[in-house]
Amino acid sequence: MPSEIRRLVFYHSEVTEALTNYGKDHGMDFPKGKVISAKLMNETEHDFHTQKFKKLEPTEGFDLSDEYNIRKMSVSILVVFFDEETFDHKYFSLSSEFISSALIRYCINNAIPIPRRGKKKLDLTEFNVCLDIVIDSDNLESLSLTLE
Repeated sequence: MPSEIRRLVFYHSEVTEALTNYGKDHGMDFPKGKVISAKLMNETEHDFHTQKFKKLEPTEGFDLSDEYNIRKMSVSILVVFFDEETFDHKYFSLSSEFISSALIRYCINNAIPIPRRGKKKLDLTEFNVCLDIVIDSDNLESLSLTLE
């Protein structure tokens, strides 16, 4: 059976808004400024640069992974904020679950429909942060059989 694939592409300004708003709701303070990059980090890179990064521990209930079917990734994501007034760069090591949850909350707050049952995976391109959603038609069939 065919599957449906949908990709939501977020500009850095949208990622900035999503992270700062979601962070505020969960006791995490991001600096003023805007996100200028996001990239996957491997373990070696994370360990080597650990002095630069601010590791944030969110409050309970931040993770929407189970509720929205988010695929967990084993690597951290380096997010860089840039303050145009002071020219400071601030580095943050965030989990893919946190970023995905922030983007989902951004979609909900901006009336962008996203299916709960679709499998979600965070992806990074050179210039954007993406949320890929896959809906298997097998899941739809089993759902319709259950309802009948």
